[in-house]
Amino acid sequence: MVNAVAAGEQVALEVTWAGTLAVAMGELPVGHVLRARIAVFLEFRDGRILAQRNYDCYDPLNRVR
Repeated sequence: MVNAVAAGEQVALEVTWAGTLAVAMGELPVGHVLRARIAVFLEFRDGRILAQRNYDCYDPLNRVR
């Protein structure tokens, strides 16, 4: 996590994410790392998540040639 802000029953998170492919995806081989920057907005009620919105920004895939 990069940053977090809370106000009342709302939380905003700025997150960096990386995932390694376990299976090939198109031209991308097993082991290729996907990366993204994500904004997550959570709304809580009674200590439980009521709603979640994500806005994902994936890095270019850098296709293998």
